[in-house]
Formats: sequence, C-alpha cells, structure tokens
Amino acid sequence: MSDYEIDEIRRIRQQISREHGHDLHRIAEHYRAMEKELRKSGRYRFTDERAHEARTADTSGEWESTTAR
Repeated sequence: MSDYEIDEIRRIRQQISREHGHDLHRIAEHYRAMEKELRKSGRYRFTDERAHEARTADTSGEWESTTAR
C-alpha cells in the first residue's frame, strides 16, 4: 500500500473514533453493526468463529482461548 492509502485508512479510523467519542465500547458496537450489515448484503464472506476456534485447539484436546494470545 502506498503512504497515501495508509494515511487515508488512518484518517477514516480517527474520524470513526472521534464520531464515537473515542469510547472503545461505542466504536466496537459501530464495527459490529457494520459487520452485520455487510453480512446481510451477501457481498462479502466472513470467517466462521467456530471454524476459527477449532483451528486454535491445543494438542491435549482442550480449547485454547483465542483472546489469551
């Protein structure tokens, strides 16, 4: 990516953060709502969380938390 593209991504992310009062919970909710809309559109494919969890199982058969990494 060019510096321009990276700067544009940063500008948009900062704008979204500012619009949500730099509140992490509000920002996360914004992205969850955006994801929900994109899923409903059918134009994009998303990784199934269960499939992701299955790939992160440890060798003892116990599930390893994906957030602990």
